[in-house]
Parts: sequence; structure tokens; C-alpha cells
Amino acid sequence: MREDEKHYRDLVENSLDLMCTHDLNGVLLTINLAAARSLGYEPGELVNRNLREFLSPDVREEVDAYLVALRGKGASSGFMKLRTKSGETRIWKYTNSVRTEGVEVPVVRGIAHDFTDILEAQKALREGEERLRVAAEVGRMYAWEWDAATDLIRRSAECAAILGLDAGEQGSAEDYFTLVHPDDRAALWTLSTSLTPKEPTYRTEYRRFRPDGALLWLEESGRGKFNESGKMVGLVGMTADITERKQAEERLRESEERLRLAIKAGRMYAFEWDTETDVILRSEQCAEILNWIDDPTPDTGRQFISRVHPDDREAYIATETGPTPDNPAYQTTYRMLRPDGGVVWLEENGHAFFDGQGRMLRIIGMVTDVTDRKRAEEALSSVSRRLIEAQEQERTRIARELHDDIGQRLALLTIELEQLRQVSPDLSAQVCSRIVALQQHTTEIASDVQSLSHELHSSRLEYLGIAVAMTTFCKEFSDQQNVEVDFAHDDVPRTLPQEISLCLFRVLQEALQNALKHSGVRHFDVELCYGSDEIHLTVKDSGSGFEIESAKGSRGLGLISMEERVKLLNGTFSIESGPKRGTTIHAHVPLSKVARAGV
Repeated sequence: MREDEKHYRDLVENSLDLMCTHDLNGVLLTINLAAARSLGYEPGELVNRNLREFLSPDVREEVDAYLVALRGKGASSGFMKLRTKSGETRIWKYTNSVRTEGVEVPVVRGIAHDFTDILEAQKALREGEERLRVAAEVGRMYAWEWDAATDLIRRSAECAAILGLDAGEQGSAEDYFTLVHPDDRAALWTLSTSLTPKEPTYRTEYRRFRPDGALLWLEESGRGKFNESGKMVGLVGMTADITERKQAEERLRESEERLRLAIKAGRMYAFEWDTETDVILRSEQCAEILNWIDDPTPDTGRQFISRVHPDDREAYIATETGPTPDNPAYQTTYRMLRPDGGVVWLEENGHAFFDGQGRMLRIIGMVTDVTDRKRAEEALSSVSRRLIEAQEQERTRIARELHDDIGQRLALLTIELEQLRQVSPDLSAQVCSRIVALQQHTTEIASDVQSLSHELHSSRLEYLGIAVAMTTFCKEFSDQQNVEVDFAHDDVPRTLPQEISLCLFRVLQEALQNALKHSGVRHFDVELCYGSDEIHLTVKDSGSGFEIESAKGSRGLGLISMEERVKLLNGTFSIESGPKRGTTIHAHVPLSKVARAGV
């Protein structure tokens, strides 16, 4: 009996279940060793202390109810929160009863098991199931299980919204397969029913119709369940609605195909340049454009620059090395030399990428073969130049006719009228007055013809230079139109190239005529600035102005003529304007190169 008692005591003392006794006031009388130590105490530290000292503060009122239940019913069970010596709260499930037989004072015998880990695991499981449910709902997925013996499929609730079923949580595999797309039905059945214990899983995509006729794309993963003999007895798995992804992939394929066709039709290719290795990688479309290079797909920046036209090389290098983290994009047009001496025009749009220190890492972009466009522009420029030259020749001819013929004839008419008046003294006063009036009208007509002749062809521009010609024109314009024109210029040389002088003079004439017609003001400012590399003409008014964007679509011949003239000299023509903000016209013409655009 002593040995049995010793074994029993060892069993109790080493049990992790809490075994204790306490009185009806909650004072602890005994506790087993292992349980006391699991709370961080030795038994002697707990005996003769009230249970309230070891309970979580929020449940101390429950202890009073617990003790009342013991006194009234003689037993109690439930959960209790106990604090360890380190302050951690643990949840114990207890079953206690009151012993009254054989003892002078009733004593409570209790046994409790630490349920904390179990409860936390259950909580984690519930949270995991909730996360899975939310993920399935958000990801448009549902879980399912198929029993091979009954052909019954059980599905999670999410299947109803995906498959379009009113109550779709149960059904047979036979019914399910009737709505699978005919082209996918046999393959899905074979794949899902041919699993083995060695290869128990499958993953596939297939199409299925909803009852309303809508087509779904589904992605399904399944695992077979097998009995001891290796026969498949069922399947479990997940099915996801990937219709939107498939539609997006289809749109992407269509977009890529359109881009590929556009690139091919537009004679373009994509490229990427690694600044560290100097390697350029190009898309396959480059072969059609750079067909004189053995293998144009890979290249180096150094090799490519060596093929750029010498006249464009410096500008090309400056453009490609010019991007910054704040301004990473660029566009440039340049010529490349073929081995046979031919020229290919390329237009390059690039975007640079940088590291955290602002160092350029790579450039990606598109290159377009614009040779045909450049040839067309050159042909158009040639036509425009010939038209302008023909126009100027006709202006000169008409101006000469007006000055040398019409002007002279009007002068002779004036002289003859004077002679008529002088040789006929017997004419009445009324007739003499009439002759004087005719002389005056003839003189005015001659003056207008002379002014028109000068507008058509200014001899001052040819012989005295642009500054004198513009000064005279502005004064004559002011007198004729009764307006104020302030003309300012710096030291503009008289011997400018004739095409530059004539271009800027025509821009001035057209700009002042437009300002007089549309601005609504009577004061205009003209400035001619001369620099080492360009000459700049500005015509400004403070009038009503206009919307530039709307005006671009309905520009008159005057604006087109001015822009074309400046463009033929590789210059730039621009307009600054806005409602009630006046208008300023700028014409910049370079002096270093007067060559034709595109040559």
C-alpha cells in the first residue's frame, strides 16, 4: 500500500493537470507540484493563500459566484483565468466538488486542465477560416469535394455567385459537366479521373457556361483521395473564376498584335541601351530598317554613333546624354550613313532611367524610319521655295511695271493736264478748277502706285539693307493707316543674305497688316535684334488677342506664308497670344546656316 501510495503521489505531483483543494472561502490548502511550477511557483508559495490573488483582475467577481455555487450545489465546472508568477494569464477548464464526508470542515476538491493553447489554436483556426473565406470571396474562388461512389459534389457557398446558381452548394458531377464547354469537357474529365497515388494532383483551366449563357473561364486545382487498394474514391479542390484575367490577356494580346502591326507598318523598332556595358538590344523589326548591318539586333553605342551622319553626330550625342532624373525623356531626328553612301533618316524617342545617385543606367525607346517623310518634306519644301521664288519674281515684275510704266504714264498725264490748263487761257474758271482736281487725283494715284510698287518689291531692301527698308516701311505704314509703329533695331549689318532680308521684310509686312485688321488697337511695336548666330524679328500689339489652339485649325494664308518662309531658312516661327492679352509674333532665323531644311 505504501508503494502504491508513493506511485499515486508521484503520478499526482508530476501531472500537468492542476489538482488542488481549498476551503469554501477560496483559501488554497493543497496543490500538486507540476501544476504549481507551471504557474511559476513552488507549492509552498501558494498554500494558505486565497485564489483571488492568482486570478485575472477582471474575473474576481466570478469567484464569489463560484464559491456560492459550491456552497449551494456542492459542485461547479467551467473556465477560470489564472495568472502566472510572470504575469501571464492562462485559461484553465476546471471541475470541482465539495467533500463533506469524513472531514470536520468541508473541503473543495478540484482538477483543472490548461486550455490556453487549445483555445488559442481554435481562435487561430477560426481566423484562418475567416481569412480563407474572405480570400475565396475576393478572389472569386470556392472549395469543393466530390464523392466517387455517390457522384455528389459539395461546394462552399461562394460557388453560387461564381457559377450563377440559386442554390449551388450541392450537385452531381454529371450535371456539372453538362455546362462545361464541349471543347474542354473530355480533357477535364480525363485529367480529373486518371489520377494515381503517385500523381494525385492536377491543375487546369477550362471554360464553362453559366445557366444564363455567359461564358466563364475557370482555373481548377484538385487532389485525389484513394483507398488502401489505390482506387480513387473522391476528389477535393479549389476552383477560381479567372474570366476577367483571360479577357485582360486577350485584350493584351490584341493590343500587342495591333502594336506589332503598327510598328511594322510604321517602320519602327524598340531598343534598350545599357550604359554600363554599352550594349544596345533592338526588337526584330530593326532588321527591315537597318538591313545593311549584318546583325542589327545587338549593337553597341560606340558602333552606332560611328554610323550617324558627321553633321548630326554631335547633336545626337548631346541629346542622348542630356536626360536628367527630372527630365528623362527626349526626342531627336538624325541621319545614318549606309555603306553605299545612302542616307536613312531616323526619329528617336527615348526615356532614361537613373539610380538613387542620379547616374544614368539605361535608356529604352522607339526608333522610326522617317526617310520617306523627310523626302516628302524636302520635296514640299522645294515646291514651297519655288512658289515663293515665283511669287517674288512676279512681285518684282509687277512692281517694275507699276513703277516704270504705270507710274511714268501717270506722271505724263499730270504734266499734260498742267499744259492743257496753261495753253487754254480762255477756259472757264469751272473747267480750270476741274483740271486742277484731276491733276490732284492723278498725283495721289501715282503716289499710291509708287507705294504699292515698294510693297511688292522694295529697292531700299536691295540697295540700303533691311534696317533702312523696315524703318521706311514702318513710317509709310504709319502715315497711310494713321497708326503708330515704333521700330527699334540694333546694329544690323546692311549686307545680310538677300533671302534672310526678304524673308523678315515679308513677315513684317504680313504681321503689321494682320495686327491692323484684327487687334483693334492703333499702336504697334517692332524690334529687330541681331546676334552672332541669329537674327530675331518681333512684332507686338496689346490688342484683343486670340486662342492659339483654335486659331491653328483655321489659320489664314498669311500665317502659313510667314511660317513657310521662316521654315525654309531653318528658322522658327512662333506666336504668343491670348484673349485680351495681345499678340506677339517671333521670327528667328539662323545666320550660321542658311541652307535649305533637310539638306
